[in-house]
Amino acid sequence: MLIEILGIIVLLMALRTLFAEDRAARLLYLNVIGFSLSGMIALYIQTPFGAIMAITFFVCSTLSANAIAYSIGRIKKEIILDD
Repeated sequence: MLIEILGIIVLLMALRTLFAEDRAARLLYLNVIGFSLSGMIALYIQTPFGAIMAITFFVCSTLSANAIAYSIGRIKKEIILDD
């Protein structure tokens, strides 16, 4: 039952990501997708290896989201000179 709920959340966030106009909102939705997928992995594969896979996916998705957010923050601070 929990896996189905997480699957519905992933689908809704994927749709919201497609239709969001703000980059910050897209990053938020992508974070939710990453966290939901790691939860689905942990619930589906109920072994110690499944827990290791879920933790690894969670950490990697968090690091990638932070890297994207940092890059967007730096781009907003840059001064663009038109020739």
